[in-house]
Amino acid sequence: MRRREFLIGSAMAVGVAGTSWGQTPERPKPDKSKLDRISIMTLSFNSVLKSAAHPDDPARTLDILDVPQMYADRYGVHHVELQHTHFPSTESSYLREFRGRLKKTNSQMNQICLEFGILNISSPEPVLRVETIDLTKQWINHAAELGCPRVMLNHGSLVPEVRQAAISTLKTIGDYGKTKNVFVTLEPRGRAITPTNPSWEVIVEVVKAAGIHANPDTGNFPDETARHAGLRAMYPLSSGSSHAHYDPERYSEADAIAISKELGYKGLYSIEATRANGPDPYAAVQTIIDELLKDI
Repeated sequence: MRRREFLIGSAMAVGVAGTSWGQTPERPKPDKSKLDRISIMTLSFNSVLKSAAHPDDPARTLDILDVPQMYADRYGVHHVELQHTHFPSTESSYLREFRGRLKKTNSQMNQICLEFGILNISSPEPVLRVETIDLTKQWINHAAELGCPRVMLNHGSLVPEVRQAAISTLKTIGDYGKTKNVFVTLEPRGRAITPTNPSWEVIVEVVKAAGIHANPDTGNFPDETARHAGLRAMYPLSSGSSHAHYDPERYSEADAIAISKELGYKGLYSIEATRANGPDPYAAVQTIIDELLKDI
């Protein structure tokens, strides 16, 4: 390769690397007041986050400690929502380091999503419900240490035969959260209602009975009728976080956001991008940001 061609190629590579987290030159500067209403879930970047389970995957280039800086630089977003499984450590030193990364970019945590498998409030085994309480309390402590205002639980089946026990378990967890100034939330899960996937009505019943909060999710409803009714019931029960998707072939995100505004919701819209939004998670998140900026 000639020296001139090498230098040009190197300059182009540096330019691409230098702007990989920044706004593209042709993109207009977004309304900051609207960006301040947006959070992004690290679940959106699950395929590119470095992971001890996939140490040799060349696609995994994003370190969780770099997420606050990436969100701020690339998207102008300063609210971060994590899966609990994305923390490689819960040692106080690591949590302090992560909180320092947040502070450096004037960012804040929005929520930690907890996925403990068989350990959930709907377990028919009392010992598993006790373990669920104990483990969730630990994560509430971690949230408090991180300055994170809420944790979201996977509620399990909530079938009628375990529902009262689940409510009692959830109330214990929620009461502990209050002592740490950490909200406990639930969201509707999935598009279809099944014997092990409760309807939004059941979620609302359990949230009210346990004295906790809802996490409205614009995408997780079987149809528009359920979506509109469910969001109208759940936004007033929110502690300030709502998950936002974008799937125009299935539903109108604009209509969902309009309902939240009609109900006076002032909280965050936390982006959950999926493969349906395209194979590149960075572009997928930007697509949803662009749609939200039109609607909020």
